[in-house]
Amino acid sequence: MSPQGMRQGLELDPGQASRAMLFHLAALSMPVDCARDPQMARALNADMATALGRAWLEAGGRGMLFASTCLVYAPVIDGSDVREDYPVLARNPYTEAKLTAEQGLTSLAAEGDLALRIVRLGNVYGPGAHPGTVVPEAMAMARAGQTPLMRRPGEELDLIYVDDVIEGMRRLAALEPEPADRVVNLGSGRGWRVAKMAAEVSRLAGVDPPPDDQSQPGWGYRLVLDVSLLRRLTGWSPQTERLWGLEQTWRAYNA
Repeated sequence: MSPQGMRQGLELDPGQASRAMLFHLAALSMPVDCARDPQMARALNADMATALGRAWLEAGGRGMLFASTCLVYAPVIDGSDVREDYPVLARNPYTEAKLTAEQGLTSLAAEGDLALRIVRLGNVYGPGAHPGTVVPEAMAMARAGQTPLMRRPGEELDLIYVDDVIEGMRRLAALEPEPADRVVNLGSGRGWRVAKMAAEVSRLAGVDPPPDDQSQPGWGYRLVLDVSLLRRLTGWSPQTERLWGLEQTWRAYNA
């Protein structure tokens, strides 16, 4: 979309725009797709986000929430939960584009009146999740009657149910962002090894569970978000019990 098209799409009464919140969630969201076409990844995930922020300001808007990703963080060495001030690393075209978008929007916020909130999401699952993400991948194999043998079953990830993402974003959008807490983690704050998640999917499907031991690929990798800032700002933390969320996802997947 051209900048002119963005401005036309964002046309609101100036009074309405100044009170509205723009949620920017669209992206080329799979790292493998970004790796196939890095130029497209940058155009859609970085350039478009900055252009949208600028068009929003020109339309009289002020509040903007940008959905980023926990994958921008550098690998965790000591196994601790990851806070917002942990180092970041552009390790592939996807994370490079997301970090470029964060930087571009932060510059806009510093230069003008953009009230920006950057939300770094954990691994989102639930009804409607992208089929290439970890939970739908396990469910596809299980529904076919196969043991869900994951690519990196030893990894421990922060899986957050989609309803908690919506509620967390809603609560953050209601707050005035300060530069010191502009970036906020939104995850469950709990680790879940991929093999254990896949074993629960196996139980739901009635197939044999995958192996779960230290010989599995990804063992020792851990990316779990520290959500203490989220709790401090909103007085809330994600509420969905993960097995319940997995069951809801399984029902929706088989509907």
